[in-house]
Amino acid sequence: MTKPRKGLSLTTRQGLTGIGFISPWIVGIIFFFLVPLCSTIRYMFGDIKFGSGRVIFKYVGLENIKEMFFRNPDNGRMILENLWSSIGTTVLILIFSIFAALLINQKFHGRALVRALFALPIIVSSGVLLQVFKQDLFAQTMTAEAGSIFQSSALEAAMINMGLSNKIVTFVTGFVNSIMDIIWKAGVQILLFLAGLQAIPTSLYEVSSVEGATAWQTFWKITFPLLTPYLILNTIYTIIDSFTFYDNPVMAEVISLFRDMKYGWASVLSVVYSLVVFLLIGIVFLLLSRFAYYTEK
Repeated sequence: MTKPRKGLSLTTRQGLTGIGFISPWIVGIIFFFLVPLCSTIRYMFGDIKFGSGRVIFKYVGLENIKEMFFRNPDNGRMILENLWSSIGTTVLILIFSIFAALLINQKFHGRALVRALFALPIIVSSGVLLQVFKQDLFAQTMTAEAGSIFQSSALEAAMINMGLSNKIVTFVTGFVNSIMDIIWKAGVQILLFLAGLQAIPTSLYEVSSVEGATAWQTFWKITFPLLTPYLILNTIYTIIDSFTFYDNPVMAEVISLFRDMKYGWASVLSVVYSLVVFLLIGIVFLLLSRFAYYTEK
């Protein structure tokens, strides 16, 4: 009498299926992220030159780090300035995304067309096209006395005449000048917030209406708490996107150093910049996760 064959358990088969499903991602992480990352960290401590068809690596210790941040402190200042600028842009994008998602979630004629227009930046996600689009609009409105819709010279003059402080004028005019960038960068965030709004049970709104809650109370007691998981996701996505966008001065400097074949300096700047971004993402995640509300809980 033969013994019955023992097959793999259901848990094991599910585990193998999961590993097979994410295997392309694992291969991509190893060969297209970890290997270049290790090479970049190695280049931080060396002088890279090319000769006789091969790469010549000369160990220089901390010389590249000293050159980039101690002998040239403008690089550290540039990272900090870009950090604050990106945080401000992230806040504006998130506020606009929630506002736009609330609007297009309403029932009105042409809602599908409006949603498609907000999804256009996702389809045409090129920063070069955005720059060309802005320049074209600016060229068409140069003859107007008030300036173009992306320039705030008239608004700045009016606010100064009103006696407002320079900080308020700078904040408002900076927002006006970057409104096109904010709209263009908010496509993914709007769709994610829209998905979160559609996942909220309508019974909660019906109960709040019966209890006599105002729209303002309903938003802060129901809508916003249930959107907090999507807020975390959008915040992390926006931070990464803003730190790697085409107009980022740090990224432009890294690319310029690579083109000049200063691989050691470029590696130092890119690694330090990445560490700053990862640190910011970790802090933001820890802070926002404390206030996130999950219905499963």
